[in-house]
Amino acid sequence: MSFTLIAHRSGPGVYPEQTIASARRAMEDGADLVEMDVQYTRDGIPVICHDPNTLRMFGADRLVRDMDYRDFMALRHASDPAYSSHSLDDILSSGLSAVLFHCKFTGAILEDLAKRLAAAEGGRWIIGVQRPEDAVCVKKNAPGLEVLSFMESESLLDQFLDGPADFIRLWEGWVTEEKIKKVHDAGKKVWIMAGPPENVGYTSAENLLSWRKMGADGVLVNDIPWARKVLGSV
Repeated sequence: MSFTLIAHRSGPGVYPEQTIASARRAMEDGADLVEMDVQYTRDGIPVICHDPNTLRMFGADRLVRDMDYRDFMALRHASDPAYSSHSLDDILSSGLSAVLFHCKFTGAILEDLAKRLAAAEGGRWIIGVQRPEDAVCVKKNAPGLEVLSFMESESLLDQFLDGPADFIRLWEGWVTEEKIKKVHDAGKKVWIMAGPPENVGYTSAENLLSWRKMGADGVLVNDIPWARKVLGSV
């Protein structure tokens, strides 16, 4: 059984998170997909940033939605100023071939992102959404795109299973063999988000091996070389 390894936040470690450099390194290390988080600037341009505020990543205490595109693109990573901020177009033109774009927003603006990705050639693009109606919106505007449920609450599971999402993300605290079977019975795949909320992206070898044994289809994890080593150990 194949088990998909997704580099959470594009595999931070050697390079700053959510940079093209970190994503390329993750793919070289064996990631099947890299995750990038998408926000929109005040003037309606999609850019890459995990948090609504740019303080942690870039050292500037400003909300992405209040910044013009030009101002956002002038930012440098706080952990290493040699690396600049990125736009969605930077990622799509970088040569990366498999990216999970986590939408840090909901609503009608998803139409714009879905259409942009549908028009972009040369890669496998997956959209991660927060609400069941967001999955419907993406499929309506870009039927060929794959959709992952980044559901905000476990209580939304049944609604996502009844909708058009292709993948369901479960936090590791939500995982049971019965739940995985339920997702599979609905014709969808399960990707697990490693780690508790206070330490997202990290988990134990025991958990990783247990999830694969239960039938999960993949995992979002920070350390791709470690995950490959664990999974290859048995």
